[in-house]
Amino acid sequence: MFFAQTNLGNFYAYDAESGRLLWSAHLTRRSATAQPVSVNSRLVFMTSSNELFGLDRGTGRLVFRVNLGILPTSATACDEQHVMVGLSNGKLVAFQLYDPADKKKALYEHPRDAWNWQTLGGPLTSRPLPAQQFVAFGGQDGKLDVALADLPQDMIPVMLYRIGTVGPIVAPLGAYGTRTVLVPSTDKNVYAVDLFGAEVKWTYPSGAPVTQQPMVADDDIYVTNTAGLLTCLDARTGAAKWSTSTQGGRLLSVSKQRVYLESHDDDLFIVDRGTGQILASPRVTLQRAGLNLREFTLALTNDLTDRLYTATAGGLVLSLREIGQLQPRPLRDPKLPPFGYIPPEGAMPTPAAAPPAETPAPAAEAAPANP
Repeated sequence: MFFAQTNLGNFYAYDAESGRLLWSAHLTRRSATAQPVSVNSRLVFMTSSNELFGLDRGTGRLVFRVNLGILPTSATACDEQHVMVGLSNGKLVAFQLYDPADKKKALYEHPRDAWNWQTLGGPLTSRPLPAQQFVAFGGQDGKLDVALADLPQDMIPVMLYRIGTVGPIVAPLGAYGTRTVLVPSTDKNVYAVDLFGAEVKWTYPSGAPVTQQPMVADDDIYVTNTAGLLTCLDARTGAAKWSTSTQGGRLLSVSKQRVYLESHDDDLFIVDRGTGQILASPRVTLQRAGLNLREFTLALTNDLTDRLYTATAGGLVLSLREIGQLQPRPLRDPKLPPFGYIPPEGAMPTPAAAPPAETPAPAAEAAPANP
């Protein structure tokens, strides 16, 4: 599914492959800001102004709305039982969606307060990272906090550990495998932390503050710093494989063999995933290929599949894919255990699944869309 929210308080859900409109909803009055949404198997969660909304994933029906009393400053995050969001006062608040003792898991009419944590230094802008019975989050105080998330209602919230960096954490955390938390910091470093062991496995010095979420694709991690440098890291060791300039733009998508970026002029350019060499410069895609995306100023980074999504301020959404890539290629094998998974005692480790076979593709073409 692909979601779009407008400054008039309207919310739309599309089929991410065909562009077919699935449903729409009117949330509230005009809103100057919109944050990325989160979804579980039943609900879609988003914020507008100072309210948190839960919509039925299949129909768009309003299930609940919560007045937060203060403006949210992070994207929502969720699992099957909780939804959470960071606020402008530095607090992370979480709501319980149903009674854990209810075998039918019937949703509450009004979500109940589950727990909250206070960070220091300013608004909490880093998206929290649910990890099964844990939650990881970072704040302006420069600390990575890992706490228990799955608690009985009468139990006091439990903070497991804190790991400090030298600068504020303003970007969303990343995740690799089932237990590696990737922490982007404005102290110019990216930290890989073992979720269960509270150990810093490796540190990558990027040379400039990191204010974008590290993007994970297979066993590669892509880090973009404020100096406009994109670096591909080995996820296991943190060693840099290559670096290239973003030309003032942002990372858009990663396929099996290529990395797609936009320049500061909103032109598309393509980098070889193995070497970091530029395969098609912004000038080539604009003048030779005739792909003019300069009106599409609302491009987003797709950290789930190889599809490219961009939009105009007027509401036109465009999806691009590589020629021959008829099915989206997930950046993480969906057969692998989820982040935060703890195998049962005595269970054998789950072997890494091979990525899906696919046909190499030389270029990009527009996928059918009906925005």
